[in-house]
Amino acid sequence: MLLCRRLLPQVHTPIRVYAQLLIGSRIHGKAISRSRHANITVHNALPEDVDLAPVLHRASRVEKKLLERVSCISTWLPPRVPKKSAQVEKMVEALPNPFAAYTELRAQNRTLAASLSLPILVALSEKATKHGLSTIVDGIATDVLDGIITTSKRQLRVATALLSATHHDSPIIDKQKIHSLLILLHQSHALSELSSANISTLVKYIVDNPGTDPYDAKIIDILLPLFHQSLTNQSAPKGSKSMSYRPPGDVFIAFGLIHKLLVFDRDRHALRLFQTLTETCHIPVEAFTEVYHTSAKDNNFAFVIRSTLVRACLHWGWYHRALDIVVTAIRTQVSSDVALTELALSTLHLALHNASTNHFKQCTWLICHLVNSASGVIVPDSMVRLFYEKAMHLQDGPSAEILYRDTQSPRVIRRIKYPLPRGYSLTWLMNHLTITSRNVHLARTLAKQVIDEMEPIPVQDRAHFIALTASHGFSSSARTLWERYSVGRDREAVLGNASLMLRMVSIFSKLIFRTTAEIEEPTSRQDEASSSTASTLERQKLLEDLLQFAELVVGAFRMSKGSLDETSHYDLSTLARAYIALGRVSEGLDMLKVLLQRYEIPDLYDINIALSAMAELHPKKAVGILKKMVGRGIRPDAVTFGTIIHHAILHGEMRLAGYLIGRAKELGCDELSAKTTASLIRASVNADGAPKSVLKENLQRAWEIIQSGDVSSVVHTPNTGKYCIFASLRLDDPVMAFKFWEALVKEKTEWGDGKQVFQRRLIANMIQRQCQEGALSRSRGREMLAQLKERRVLL
Repeated sequence: MLLCRRLLPQVHTPIRVYAQLLIGSRIHGKAISRSRHANITVHNALPEDVDLAPVLHRASRVEKKLLERVSCISTWLPPRVPKKSAQVEKMVEALPNPFAAYTELRAQNRTLAASLSLPILVALSEKATKHGLSTIVDGIATDVLDGIITTSKRQLRVATALLSATHHDSPIIDKQKIHSLLILLHQSHALSELSSANISTLVKYIVDNPGTDPYDAKIIDILLPLFHQSLTNQSAPKGSKSMSYRPPGDVFIAFGLIHKLLVFDRDRHALRLFQTLTETCHIPVEAFTEVYHTSAKDNNFAFVIRSTLVRACLHWGWYHRALDIVVTAIRTQVSSDVALTELALSTLHLALHNASTNHFKQCTWLICHLVNSASGVIVPDSMVRLFYEKAMHLQDGPSAEILYRDTQSPRVIRRIKYPLPRGYSLTWLMNHLTITSRNVHLARTLAKQVIDEMEPIPVQDRAHFIALTASHGFSSSARTLWERYSVGRDREAVLGNASLMLRMVSIFSKLIFRTTAEIEEPTSRQDEASSSTASTLERQKLLEDLLQFAELVVGAFRMSKGSLDETSHYDLSTLARAYIALGRVSEGLDMLKVLLQRYEIPDLYDINIALSAMAELHPKKAVGILKKMVGRGIRPDAVTFGTIIHHAILHGEMRLAGYLIGRAKELGCDELSAKTTASLIRASVNADGAPKSVLKENLQRAWEIIQSGDVSSVVHTPNTGKYCIFASLRLDDPVMAFKFWEALVKEKTEWGDGKQVFQRRLIANMIQRQCQEGALSRSRGREMLAQLKERRVLL
C-alpha cells in the first residue's frame, strides 16, 4: 500500500474517495500537485459527464479551491447528530462545507458559479432544498430565471430539481419564483418532467394556504391539467372492498382544490374536477341524498358544490377539511343562510367529537360565530357542553374562555341563555380563569352563575372549586357554596378539606380585620355622628356574623378530624395557621405543641407558621428568630423570607424589608414568591415622600417585572394595576397609566365596574390635558382614548 500511495492521484478512484476534503492539496497527509494532479483527481472523482477542466482553467487559485469543495456535493452527507440537538437547527445559519463554498464562490463570481456542471447544480438544488438552505435555493433559482445559468437543457434540469424537492410544509422558494419556474417548464413543454408526487405536493401547498395570494390561482392554472389527469386513474373499489377503502392523498387534496377553485371564481374547472371525483366514486351517493332547504337567493352553484363536498368529507372522516370549507363559506357569504347554518352545525358536531389540538381553533371560531350570529341561530346546549369537555381534554383553556365570554355577553344573554360546563370541565374552567388567565371578572361571573343556576359540582371537585373562589376574593360566593355543600351525605369532602378551610379562614380573617378597622376609625365631623352611629351598628352586626362564620368553618374542620392525637401532621399545621390568622395565636401554637408532644420533628412549614404569627405582630422579632435559625444551620426558604418581608411592608418597615431581600440573595433565595413581589411593587410605587425620579424608576421596574413575569401570578391582578395606575397619574404620566390599565385591568374586571370606570375617566382626563398642552401627540391620545372608550375633545 505504501508503494502504491505515490501513484494514487493518477488512478481512477470511486466518487466516495473524493468525499474527503482536498484542502491544502493533501490526501492522507501527502502533498500533490496543485495543477495537473489536482485537476485529474477532481475529474476522476466526479461522474463521467462532469467536466470541470474548462472551469478550473479560467478560475483563480482561490476559486479553484472553492470549486474543489463544491464538487464534493454528490457525496456530502449531513453530520450525524441527535434529532433534538441544537446543531440541526443551526445548520441553516452555518452552512455545511460544499454549500458554504458555493455561497462564497457565487459572491465572488456569479457567472463562474452558474457555469458549474449540470450534475453539481442539480445535486446542490436537491440537497439544499432537502435540508432547508433557503439562501442556496434562492440563489440558484434566481440564476435560472435571470439567464445566468445558460442553455435550455441546464435551465430545465435545474428548474425541475428545484420544484421536485419542494416537499416541506413551508417551501423555501417563494410563490413568485415557483410560478416563474413553472412558466419556464411550461413554455418548453417540460412539465411532464415533474412526477405526479411533485405536482401533488405543489398543489397541496396552495390548497393548505389559509390566505389568498395572487400567485395561487396562476400556479393552479398551470398544474391543474396534470393533477386532474392523475385523478382519473384513481377509482374507488366497489363491493366488499369498499368497506375498508381509504382514498389516497390526492383525493384529499382534490377536495380542498375544488374549494379553492370556487374561491378563485374558477367554477368551470371546479365542476370538471367535481365530476371526476363523482365518476371515480370518491364522492359517495349519500352526499347527494341530503337536501337542505335553501332560499332561491342562496341556492347557488358554490353552495351546492361545497355542501356536497362537506358531506363527502364527513363520510371519509376528513373533519378538518370539512371545517375549512364551512368556515370559508361563512366568511365569504354576503347574507345569512339557514341552509349554511344547518350545515355548519352538523359539521361542528362531528368535528368536535374528532377534533385534534391543531384543528380545535377552527371549531372555536365557528361556534363563537354561531353564538354571536345576529340571525337568531341557537347552538344546542349539548354542543356547547361538548365543546367545553373537548377543550378540557385538549387542555385548551383560552378557547373555552373565549366561548364562555361570548355566551355571557349582554347581547347574547338577551337572546338566549347558554349552559355552563358540566362535571369536571366546570372546575377546570374555573381553574383556568383564576390561575392561568387571571380573568377576575369572568371567574366571579362563573361562581355567581353556579350559585344562581344550582349547577352541581362533582363531589371530588367541590373543595377545590370553593377554594378557588375564596382565594380570589369572592367571599360571598365561597360562603354560599360552602354552606350548600357542608350538609348532606358528602359533606366530609368539604368540611374535612384542610386547604379549603385555610382559604376560607384567610379571606374572612381579612374581612374581619377590615371591618374592625372601620369600626375603630373615629368620625371626623360632629354632624355625621348620628349616621356614623347607625353605620357602626351595622358594621358590628357584620363583624359578629363574620366571626361566627369563621369559627364555624374552623370548628367544623376540627370536629371532622376527631381527636387531636390522631390528626395528621399536615392537618394540625393547617389548624395552627387558621388560628393564627384569626388572631388566636396561643391556640395556634397549641397545635404545634401537640406535634412536639408526639415527638414529631417540626419541618420548615411549621417554622414558617410560627414566624408568620410573630411577624404579623412584631416583624423585627421575627427577623431575630430568623437569624437564630441561620446560626443553627436551618436554611430558610423563599416562603420564610417572603412572609416576613410582606408583614414588614405592612408595618412600614421598608429598611427591614430591604435588609431581608439582601439577606435572601446571600442565602441563595433569589426567587421570592409572587405574593411578596406584588407587595414590593405596591410599596415601591406608593412610597410617601420619595422623589419623583425614584418613583419613576420604581414604576419602570414594576412594568418590567409585569412584562417578564408569569401572567398567572399574583402580580398580574387588577389590584396591582390599581396601585400602579394611581402612581403613574401622580407622576403626570398617562401613557404609563394606560399601559398598566391595558395589561392588568382591561380584560380582568367587568367593563362597567365602578373602580375601572373611575380609572378610565382619570386616565382620559389627563390624556386630554396633555394633548391640549402639547406634551402628548394627538394621534397617540386618540389611540388610547379609543381603547378607553372615552370621548374627549382634543383641541
